[in-house]
Amino acid sequence: MIAALILAAALQAAPPVEPAPVVLDPLAVSSAAEGWIWAERSWAPPAEAKDLAGGRFQAILGLGRWGVAVRGDVSGLPGKFDINKLETFRTAQALLGVHRNLYAYSGLQIGAVAGFGGAVPLVAEDGGARPKMAHAFTAGIGARVSAPGWWVYAAAGQHYAVPGVAGILVYQVKTSSRTAAVGTFAVGRGSSFAQFGVAVRWF
Repeated sequence: MIAALILAAALQAAPPVEPAPVVLDPLAVSSAAEGWIWAERSWAPPAEAKDLAGGRFQAILGLGRWGVAVRGDVSGLPGKFDINKLETFRTAQALLGVHRNLYAYSGLQIGAVAGFGGAVPLVAEDGGARPKMAHAFTAGIGARVSAPGWWVYAAAGQHYAVPGVAGILVYQVKTSSRTAAVGTFAVGRGSSFAQFGVAVRWF
């Protein structure tokens, strides 16, 4: 009886055992999904620059150090585009990318990426019938660099707006909790394409 009381007192006096801290992998990819409304200027010399408005859904599924990203864009004319009205959509794009993080430093993640997708005009420039198939594709292999609040893709491959092999740069940099600077640049032999502007997050 006395031994049991001594043992109980010892157990009560012993400090609680702290759980071991969870060590997060700095190369792990975080899952996320976002919806954006954007206004951008598009330019493919020698054509004149034009303004566009559009909507974007993008999501990334983290699978350890691997990430699978999807992105869909629809665009139309400023002042006429309405994310809730299909008849105001003039073009649509869809992209799929897979990347693996290889290096991390102070919140920065660097990895390899491969992606492909397509773009299709939903309404002809002259207001005619909608085409049945996409007219162009985008594909590339390169690198992805990201940190909290921003990411950049740099790749070599084919961009739908540039004939032949092109260097492609795509970025998003958050400027506040609900806004971001966004853009895409592609440069090929004797041709180039630029589209850049601002986006407002709607979910």
